[in-house]
Amino acid sequence: MKRFFFLLALCIGPVTWAQNDPHFLNGFGYDYSIGVPRNNSGQLFIGNGLSYVPRYVFPVNENFSYGLGAPVGASLVQSLISGQSALGLNFALCGEVHAGMGATSASTKLLGGFFGIGFGSFNVTWFDLYGTTNDAHYGPYVQAGFRIPYYGQDVTIAVAHWQGLNPANGRSQVYAVKLIYELY
Repeated sequence: MKRFFFLLALCIGPVTWAQNDPHFLNGFGYDYSIGVPRNNSGQLFIGNGLSYVPRYVFPVNENFSYGLGAPVGASLVQSLISGQSALGLNFALCGEVHAGMGATSASTKLLGGFFGIGFGSFNVTWFDLYGTTNDAHYGPYVQAGFRIPYYGQDVTIAVAHWQGLNPANGRSQVYAVKLIYELY
């Protein structure tokens, strides 16, 4: 255990000596998600929703940073098999690397990109006459994307993936495409 904390300190140490002070950035936007079951007992579903993407970044320079992101969202979900509607709630906690536009609030680049990996959950609550049923799609979370200027606003286009580990729902995988307006 001591070795783990020593290695963690060695990895995080350079971040604490970054040139600029750490700061908070966030964005708000739309996401389109698709849940794909690995077996016939799960339900294939699509969802349309809203996402809020807060992140805390540790700048290395004005165009490169490490960060910790916590994207959350809510969506209206519909089964493509039964047509049943549901409510989808998703969240994740991930370590990220940002370059170019949006890496820091001081970045002057016209294009940026990022990659993040962590753990997340996409919970779907199905409603019917007999009550509610909850399908938890939790497991490793990966996201990647790029940032571009669009009519004076910085816009992020991201792809996210939740790899389900819950055997009760067939270990479904959820994919999402997000369009996020940056609020910095």
